[in-house]
Amino acid sequence: MNMNFDCIIGVDPGSNGGLAIWRPNQNVQTIRMPKDLKELKGYFDYINSICKRPIIFLEKVQLRHDDVGSPGKAFRIQQLLASFQKLKDIIEFAKIPYCLVHPIIWQSYLKLVKKNEEKKERKNRYKRAAEFYYPEINATLWNADAVLIMHFGRLKRQNDPDWISKNLPSDVKDSIFG
Repeated sequence: MNMNFDCIIGVDPGSNGGLAIWRPNQNVQTIRMPKDLKELKGYFDYINSICKRPIIFLEKVQLRHDDVGSPGKAFRIQQLLASFQKLKDIIEFAKIPYCLVHPIIWQSYLKLVKKNEEKKERKNRYKRAAEFYYPEINATLWNADAVLIMHFGRLKRQNDPDWISKNLPSDVKDSIFG
């Protein structure tokens, strides 16, 4: 399978998330996750028009056992899961291959996991990591995770292409790579 991707996109799918886009010999770009995910269809069409072989690394969203305690939190999680499914549908419709990446996978691979850390502290540390890897961008709290997911994808492309092959959904693999 040809892993010579010419565009790597990291996606942090939350409403406070974003996308980070890497292309050879280009500055990394970041965009905020739009409120209406349908806006991404046009963006992905644009990506397909300027890139021959893009790939998306999409952070996996899932319900955790501690998410069901309060009704408000459960409702927000349901909304997040519905948005995540819509985002996957838009990506599949655009015919861009993607890998789902659990947060602990990309965080561990980049050696970012630290026990007993407050969320604010962790987010600021991830922002500093994104700034370190890509000093040309304006790393922020909303784009740092997407930048790091994209960085994870670049490293996997370079050092472990078999991981990508194994983590492409089978229906995506079949429809895109035949």
